Amino acid sequence: MEQKDMVSKFEELTLADNNIGDDGCEWLLQGLTAKTTAGKTVGENLKVLNMPRARFGTPGMKSIGNLIGASNSLENVIVSSNICDAAGVQGEFCAGLTKNKSIKSLCLAACRLGDAGIASLAEGPLKSHPKLEHLSVQYNRLEAAAAKSLAGMLAVNQALRYLDLSGNSIGAEGALALVDGIKKNKGRLQRLSVSQNEIQTEGVKAFTKLFMSPEGKALIFLDLRHNNLPYKDMVVIRQELGKPMEGPEGWMLLFGERQLMMNR
Repeated sequence: MEQKDMVSKFEELTLADNNIGDDGCEWLLQGLTAKTTAGKTVGENLKVLNMPRARFGTPGMKSIGNLIGASNSLENVIVSSNICDAAGVQGEFCAGLTKNKSIKSLCLAACRLGDAGIASLAEGPLKSHPKLEHLSVQYNRLEAAAAKSLAGMLAVNQALRYLDLSGNSIGAEGALALVDGIKKNKGRLQRLSVSQNEIQTEGVKAFTKLFMSPEGKALIFLDLRHNNLPYKDMVVIRQELGKPMEGPEGWMLLFGERQLMMNR
């Protein structure tokens, strides 16, 4: 009974690969935001919330959003592979992330967010979150429209350092939009993955040109692998980069401490 009125001491909560569901997320919200008789929040020490593949959907993601909004301690939130669609990150989730000032890393991979979900995030909390440095939105059925939303966000964002867009379908159109957004970002973004995005030759060329330009010199990691780049075009691009195919390097090209990954 004494423990019911105590602040939890744990800093990390891992519920990955369990059947937590929407109801479980709501109970988690209520439990961690509850107040002790002394007025302290039960979950005020929680820094890491690890809940991939926890079998919750839109209502559960909204509960997680409310938890994020109520927390001053959370730094790392992983809720990947919980199918919530765009509705899951709209409303309560965006509101919670807007209110939050502590999260540094947010993983929303494989949540089926789509372009509409990314638009809500990019036009809302992602523009001005003061601490969020890492965002993963891999495998979310994203197309060019999502890339354009993220490009607009990058133009004004001050905190983001690593954006992972792997496994989507932004295409060459989306790639060009991102390049423009990164130029306007003025060197704050340092790591970007657009692997497996069907950006083809036009998109790969745009990114490699950016990488080698003064506007892209802040990028220390750029992943362009598996983007339907024909071999003959890769030969030309490698030559332009000063890293010919007959050289010692494979798909990882090193430029001092900077890394550029590229293959077909």
